[in-house]
Amino acid sequence: MRLKKIRLAGFKSFVDPTNIPFPGDMTAVVGPNGCGKSNVIDAVRWVLGESSAKNLRGDAMTDVIFNGSSARKPVGQCSVELVFDNSAGRIGGEYANYSELSVRRLVTRDGQSSYFLNGTKCRKRDVTDLFLGTGLGPRSYAIIEQGMISRLIESKPQELRVFIEEAAGISKYKERRRETENRIRHTQDNLTRLDDVRDELAQQIEKLQRQAAAATRYKTLRGRLRELKGQLAAIRFNQINQHIDSLQAQQSTYQQQLDALVSQSKGDEAGIQRYRTQHSELKQTIDDIQQAIFTTSNSITRLEQNALHRQQRLNQINRELEEIEQQINLLVSSKSEAENALVRSRAELDKLMPQQALVEEEHEQAEQAFIEAEEKLREFNIQSREHEQTYHRLKQEVQACHSQIQATMSMQLRTSQRISELNDERAQLDEENLADKITTVEAQIEEARQQCALGEESDKNAKQTVLDYQQQLKRVQSEANQLAGRQQSVRSTQAALMALQEDAGGIPDTLDDTIKPLWQVLDVPPSLSRCTEVVLHGWHQPYVLLNNDEIITDPHSDHCLPKGVPIFINHQFTDKKSSGTLAKALTSARVPRAFNDIFLFEQDAGALATRETLASHQSALAYSGLWCGRDWVVLPGEREDGVIQRANKIAQLTQELTQIDTEYAQIEAQAAIITEKLAEAEEARATCESLWQEAKSVVTNLASSLSLLTMQQEQQQTRSSKVRTELAKHNEILQKEEKQLAALSEKLEVAEAQILEHEVHVETVSAQREHYENKVNTLRGKVASLTQKVHDLALKYQQLENHQALYQQQVDRNNEQLSSYQKRQQNLVEEKEQLSAPQTQQDQQLQALLDEKQQLEAQRGDYQAQQEKVMSLLNETEKGQQALTKEIQSRTRDIEKLNIDIEGYRVRSNALIEQLAEDKLSLNSIIPTLPENADEATWQKELEKTQNSLTRLGAVNLAAVEEFDIQSERKRHLDTQYNDLNEALETLQSAIRKIDKETRTRFSNTFEQVNSDLKTLFPKVFGGGSAYLALTDDDLLETGVTIMARPPGKKNSTIHLLSGGEKALTALSLVFAIFRLNPAPFCLLDEVDAPLDDANVGRFCNLVSEMSQTVQFIYITHNKIAMEMASHLTGVTMAEPGVSRMVAVDVDEAVAFAEA
Repeated sequence: MRLKKIRLAGFKSFVDPTNIPFPGDMTAVVGPNGCGKSNVIDAVRWVLGESSAKNLRGDAMTDVIFNGSSARKPVGQCSVELVFDNSAGRIGGEYANYSELSVRRLVTRDGQSSYFLNGTKCRKRDVTDLFLGTGLGPRSYAIIEQGMISRLIESKPQELRVFIEEAAGISKYKERRRETENRIRHTQDNLTRLDDVRDELAQQIEKLQRQAAAATRYKTLRGRLRELKGQLAAIRFNQINQHIDSLQAQQSTYQQQLDALVSQSKGDEAGIQRYRTQHSELKQTIDDIQQAIFTTSNSITRLEQNALHRQQRLNQINRELEEIEQQINLLVSSKSEAENALVRSRAELDKLMPQQALVEEEHEQAEQAFIEAEEKLREFNIQSREHEQTYHRLKQEVQACHSQIQATMSMQLRTSQRISELNDERAQLDEENLADKITTVEAQIEEARQQCALGEESDKNAKQTVLDYQQQLKRVQSEANQLAGRQQSVRSTQAALMALQEDAGGIPDTLDDTIKPLWQVLDVPPSLSRCTEVVLHGWHQPYVLLNNDEIITDPHSDHCLPKGVPIFINHQFTDKKSSGTLAKALTSARVPRAFNDIFLFEQDAGALATRETLASHQSALAYSGLWCGRDWVVLPGEREDGVIQRANKIAQLTQELTQIDTEYAQIEAQAAIITEKLAEAEEARATCESLWQEAKSVVTNLASSLSLLTMQQEQQQTRSSKVRTELAKHNEILQKEEKQLAALSEKLEVAEAQILEHEVHVETVSAQREHYENKVNTLRGKVASLTQKVHDLALKYQQLENHQALYQQQVDRNNEQLSSYQKRQQNLVEEKEQLSAPQTQQDQQLQALLDEKQQLEAQRGDYQAQQEKVMSLLNETEKGQQALTKEIQSRTRDIEKLNIDIEGYRVRSNALIEQLAEDKLSLNSIIPTLPENADEATWQKELEKTQNSLTRLGAVNLAAVEEFDIQSERKRHLDTQYNDLNEALETLQSAIRKIDKETRTRFSNTFEQVNSDLKTLFPKVFGGGSAYLALTDDDLLETGVTIMARPPGKKNSTIHLLSGGEKALTALSLVFAIFRLNPAPFCLLDEVDAPLDDANVGRFCNLVSEMSQTVQFIYITHNKIAMEMASHLTGVTMAEPGVSRMVAVDVDEAVAFAEA
């Protein structure tokens, strides 16, 4: 496969559509600097899938579009197309049959990039996969650009390994291995999710299995319970009828006894009324006498209370007079004592006043002497303090001078040392220069930030895509869960309704084709379901005989037809429907003839209004459910669970289930599509995030380096300025310290001389101060003693004055109290004289009242005796009447109780009949089947046993049987998927092992072969020396590759010690060694001969010429020797500023033309 030509349009400086042909094996691209030669290399790299603007020498991917010049405007898009000659079939797969293959890439200003293979739009991955294993790629060893030679030699071991992998053709294996690992990861995730679903489903199935068994058991027990209830009701019905007969006989006996007792009671009531009248008259007379006695007693009590109160008041007055006399005596004694104390207090005051005046005069004289002595001491201290202060000041000055001299000398030493340190630091700072390093790092940061911005945008878009798919999947799963819950609820409701419907219309299996409930063959509109249900319920849910009506009249028939309910004959239905009747309203083609006798009305009032006009066999029916005949009415009930309503509801639920199943299948398909897209988006996001994180890491590291360098530079400049300033400052300080030291020495000598003069004067002053201080202390003690004496006398004088005032107050207070007690004594004596006067008239009045009370009490006793006699007769008569009344009430209660019991039994009997009718049972059909010895206790026990069995079952899910089958089928399907996924996982892991094995083999073989060719080529290129490749690890899947080269005569320890030309030749030796093993279709070289001298250029040209037999070379050069080697020259010119054009020359034809 060869590169036939390149078509460019709008790519960088190639603004016009340009064709660059490559007809020969060696094509040299020449031209002056800046004319756009390297843009050819960039174009090839860009088409092969390069996504880094930095590797295309730009800031953004849109920088590859022509951006305008002084004479041209920018264009909106650019396109580059590579045309390959595939006549040798190097490209395999679906393109193996194409002799020519074109790969084109187009990008617009909005950043949208498109790829095309043979004119058909494709993905970037399709282009990458096309060239996997061929040695071609955006960063393969087949494209050697400027600066890549040195980077190749100095690349990390893992980076150098990539070239060996590409040569070995295992890059496609690595890509497939990565895809396989992603699939394994997704498969394991799916297995985990599927396993969780299977576990959850297994638990659900186990639960449903129990529920299904319970539902089956429930149906069996419910049928048995229905049968037992019917038989028990028949037993109770017989027992109730027996009880009613027995109670009615007992009731007749009680009624005869009651009639005799009522007749006797009427005779006793007349005597009781006579005795009650006599008792009332006597009671009134006694009450009048009692009132008179009460009035007389009140008058007697009032007179006795007055006499008693007068005597009590006299006693109280005598006690008060005695107390007042005692108080007067005490007050006279207290007054006498206070007057004596007042006289003594006045005498002591008169004695104390001369003594107090004498002490105060003595205190004033002592205080004056103390003040004078203290003033003399103060004046002496002032005079002596000046001399002492001068002496102490001189001593402090001497000490300060010594300290200052010592401190100044220490500071002078530190200043000298600091000046030396600053001089050394300034010399060191002047030697270091960081500006060049900062410029280099800033350029690197700018490039890295552009890459990071592109990576961040890609990662943001990828994350948003993943988030959108996750939200879509979450929404779809939520909808699926809601539908599943709704489906379960609808199924349960439908199953429960169908069970009720089955009970309502249950018939023996042998009659399924013979008889059906009437409601099942009628077509009832929803608006008529309520009223039609009333009619069917009134007829006890009738049946329809579909065929073979002879079984009704055949006594030998084995068919067990329902008993006690109407059975219509199907072939006797009529298709003639009377207007305004229920038959006309129903949509069934044929209906029972009886429906023509039921007139239908929308309102209840209309139905009730027609009752008088109805015949005995006719009736009126309202939509509300009211049903009436000529002499009967069935009022509408509140039931909404009739068989017809349930049938309509079951049909609605069935339709709803079908719709839910359809929606659920659509949601599952949608979820599968979203899950697949989510996996692809996550894979793309992981790739974008990895590239972005790598770019961010580079930016962060470079930014940290720049920040550190900038900070170091700022610190260096700041520190240098500070050092110079501090150095000047310390030189000034050193000069000041030397002057200060000289001044301090002179000052010290003067102060020491003055101290000797003041030491003699200080001793004399001390003796005089001691004399003055002793005198002041003696006078201070005397003044203090006299001050205390004056204070004591003043305090005693004040106490005597206070006592005198208190004694005078006590005398005045005693006089006032004595006067008050004397007035109270006189008042009490006058009141005592008044109360002691005689009370003769009140005593006579009291005696008369006592006599009158005695006479009234005697009369009351006589009347009370008569009343007791009448009351005794009344009580005896009433007791007899009460006993008779109790007997009557007892018999009445017995009769009423019997009536209630009889009515209760009748109600129970009717309830049993209604219960049997609701359960579609008939007493006529049950009673003949009962055993003769059937008793209620046995049947009740069996019923309770069956009921308890049903109760122990608890809540039963009637839809569990069907749900169990559905979930079991789903479980089997999931188990199959689980096994398939495990097999797929094992297949993928086996593929990984095969890929790893093939990769190790190919890598090892390729490494050995490339290493061997390198060892051969290197001496050929250098004219001697040695070079080899080495592995960094034993693991062939992860190991890196290093290169070591030693030119002739050198024993360098590392390849980094080689010169630029030596590195270039070593790199070329490695590249050509790789080309020998796995030659790429072509090789692009961009000025790789620039660092070589003419001798090495010659060796390079010979090597390229030799390799061109198997590889197509396209190289950019400025070297004449390299130009002479080419079979075709392609010139790039820039006659118009900013616009590149091509000039092609066939060197062989030109030589032939020149020779001719």
